[in-house]
Amino acid sequence: MRRSLILVLLIAGFLFSCEKAEKADYVFWNGPIYTMETVVDQVEALAVKGEQIVFTGLKKDAEKWIGDQTTVIDLEGKSLLPGFTDAHAHPISGGLALLGCDLTGIESPDSILSYIDNFARAHSDKTWIHAHNFWLASFPGGNPRKEWLDEIIPDRPVYVESSDGHSAWVNSKALELAGISAETPDPANGTIERDPISKAPTGTLREEAMYLVENLIPAYTAEELERGLEKGLELAHSLGITNLVEASARENYIETYLSLAKKGKLNTHINLSIYGDISKGQETVRKVLTLNKKYKNTLKSISGSREAIRLDQVKLFIDGVVEGKTAAMLAPYSDDVHAGYLNAAPDTAIETIVALDKAAMQVHVHAIGDLGIRTTLDAFQKAREVNGIRDSRHHITHLHVIHPEDIPRFEELGVVANFQALWATLEDSYMTELNYPFLGEKRVEWQYPIGTVAETGARLAFSSDWPVSTMDPFDAAQVAITRRGPDSLNRKAWTPQHLIDLASVITGYTRGGAYVSFREGQTGTLTEGKLADLVVLDRDVFQTSRFELYQTKVLMTFFKGKVVYEFAQ
Repeated sequence: MRRSLILVLLIAGFLFSCEKAEKADYVFWNGPIYTMETVVDQVEALAVKGEQIVFTGLKKDAEKWIGDQTTVIDLEGKSLLPGFTDAHAHPISGGLALLGCDLTGIESPDSILSYIDNFARAHSDKTWIHAHNFWLASFPGGNPRKEWLDEIIPDRPVYVESSDGHSAWVNSKALELAGISAETPDPANGTIERDPISKAPTGTLREEAMYLVENLIPAYTAEELERGLEKGLELAHSLGITNLVEASARENYIETYLSLAKKGKLNTHINLSIYGDISKGQETVRKVLTLNKKYKNTLKSISGSREAIRLDQVKLFIDGVVEGKTAAMLAPYSDDVHAGYLNAAPDTAIETIVALDKAAMQVHVHAIGDLGIRTTLDAFQKAREVNGIRDSRHHITHLHVIHPEDIPRFEELGVVANFQALWATLEDSYMTELNYPFLGEKRVEWQYPIGTVAETGARLAFSSDWPVSTMDPFDAAQVAITRRGPDSLNRKAWTPQHLIDLASVITGYTRGGAYVSFREGQTGTLTEGKLADLVVLDRDVFQTSRFELYQTKVLMTFFKGKVVYEFAQ
């Protein structure tokens, strides 16, 4: 009798524990839940337990998942989607800018100078004044002068990075410390802007010339880098982003991500693109592969089966930018005699990419001009011919000016087109003052052909290049589906032949982002068994006016089943 009683109690305890184990931590219902398995798939309810999605389906069937400890979230008509991917961003450098002298959003020359002046006065202890994100188009021809900085800060070196990251503005003290004079030759892949008569440097440096000064600035400490990363991730979460591609990681950045992961504070999927100098050819290949191998064992010990960090990606710069006339073009700039330049001879660029592909690295290329893009596609084609076709998921980012003949090649070569859709609008500075006169009427029509590339069947991913521009996916989506920015909705659509629909944009931010980062088995759709990376929005975005999409706000962001952001009402 006693044995029977014990057996009954054990069975009851087992059944109770099983029943308890079947209860969810969160249940969502009463709003559109877009799984993004296809663009129209919706379910009535979704349940999360631990890190995973454990149920999607009908509301009545979700009730069995509710227990005493379950938090039921009534969406009240608001929408639930997979967490977003930003497939090309700079979380550390962006976070450091937020913590320092950040000029984002300040566009008048006087206001820019006033802000830098005030920062310098408030930080008299700093030996260098390092400012970030100045609007290049605020100055005629994108060429600010050293004298303007000399007037406010004559006694300390000043280094001011442009928002696109491809130009720097410095004062005379910085030029003096770097030994830059009229006799200093331009470095390879760089330009020292000069007075047309005296040839003295004017204070604007392009591309590799920036490093002549930047390398003299005291390095950030490990603690400063970590604070910058935490700040960047905090912003990402507030915008529903749970998966990020770090666009250019040198060794100190890799160490920063690893340090945060070791402390259990890396609450975002991270895909690190190891920086490689394409001009160095095989030397770069060796360096990248050495770094990749060096950190593999460390990553395994931190990440476990879910791989918090991926490190099998390399970032190469094939050219510069249109506004600095450093993007490599097939024909000269319309107001000039030169056509920009590739950062490596074509043979070197192609050999480098072929070698990295052979080593099973995913290649992530900055390409802006039509020649830069064509050369990169040529390299990917050569890699397939030499190494065979594999699941490489190489991607080209920015894609500013694509020659129409090259548009079908993305789909043909399996190359992901990684766009910053926010830039595909006519705004009264970069476009009107720099791009239009530099490109000319014909090439203006080739800019950011997002919808045209999508129509070929190519895979798309979307990104921000933050802090170059806002990380907000809905500002970018607003432009993608209207070719008008939030500040130009009353205008006609700019280059409307390249429009794309909202479903394709959201797919690019979810499934497309998961695909390009090799995480489609973990995230990108709301599927049972996948990680609970979720975002709650303040509206049903698929039922929102296309001219109001940019107003969308993130109310909650979940990463692996935990709330990492909640909107303060």
